[in-house]
Amino acid sequence: MSVNFRKFSMKRNGLTLIELLFSIAIIVVLVALLLPAIHVTHGPAKRVVCQSNLRQIVLGMTNYQSAHLHFPSLRGVKGFDGVGSSDQLGPLVEILPYLDENERFEKIAKGCVIRNKQYPPFPTLSTPGYDPWTQQSSIFQCPNVSASTSKFAKTHYGFCIGDRARNLAAPKSLRGCFAGSLVLSFDQIDDGSSNTIMAGEIGARNKASRENLWAVSQPASILESPVECFELVDGTGDNWRFVSGVPLSSVGRGSHWADGRAAIGVFNTILPPKSLSASVGTAVDADGIYSASGPHEGGINMARADGSVFFVASDIDAGDSSNATPTEEEMSAGVPSPYGVWGAFGTIDGGEVVTNF
Repeated sequence: MSVNFRKFSMKRNGLTLIELLFSIAIIVVLVALLLPAIHVTHGPAKRVVCQSNLRQIVLGMTNYQSAHLHFPSLRGVKGFDGVGSSDQLGPLVEILPYLDENERFEKIAKGCVIRNKQYPPFPTLSTPGYDPWTQQSSIFQCPNVSASTSKFAKTHYGFCIGDRARNLAAPKSLRGCFAGSLVLSFDQIDDGSSNTIMAGEIGARNKASRENLWAVSQPASILESPVECFELVDGTGDNWRFVSGVPLSSVGRGSHWADGRAAIGVFNTILPPKSLSASVGTAVDADGIYSASGPHEGGINMARADGSVFFVASDIDAGDSSNATPTEEEMSAGVPSPYGVWGAFGTIDGGEVVTNF
């Protein structure tokens, strides 16, 4: 009698504890290697989205110009019955139909009923419970900026008034693409639409910026020597802070998306990008230095009048900021900007030749 011994093979279906720990260690190392790359690409990706927003806004401006033969004004929206605060409403209201927001524009322009309450055409900007003022729009917000928690929807983008800092409430001429209730046509851009900034970033730089407030009640001497503004802060660039005792605005730049008044919705090309803002007096449309600003490292996004979008470095040539801001007479005469390449990009007819950008 013979006995056959069968050989049994045990097939292992899992990992040993040592193999599992070794695999986890490899994954941890790979994640550690990938995190810096993810961080590096995250910022530029948001910058691209921000540029796309600006491109859509300027395209809306261009389409508006094609229909009306001029661009919208900073403060030129008129109600059908002439009531309300339409003289405060900015360009973003006018171009809503060209941004696929017809429904919101119809409510604003024709009046509407919201929660059983009748609202007139173009109600005041401070009207509580008015949905068109509180409705957020992704096009108006840079993805690097936290969503608004205020009672009114904000915007991260403003409009260029060139190196104008005087007569902001009632300007007599256009220095940049926008000025008060004045309107611009393409043939007025003597410097060329590819050399002229139309819109750009005005949002908060960082969490410490306190929502990009501006200094108020400053002396008129800041118009004669804008460099004085830096005496109001500790440090410059991305790290400045207002010194103790400097009075600040109660609302921030871009604090109401529909507001076209100076301190809320515009910027001038005087102090370099990411500088502070300061006004002579406390009015929202007061004369002053209103700087472009944004959260992107190293600079800000801008859009030209031809619809192209580009990135402006914080250290762009901004000339000599101790030079006085142009007077109304100088601006009407089309004198060159004293604020270098940055100032030249802001004017529509300064005749500057930009060769080093």
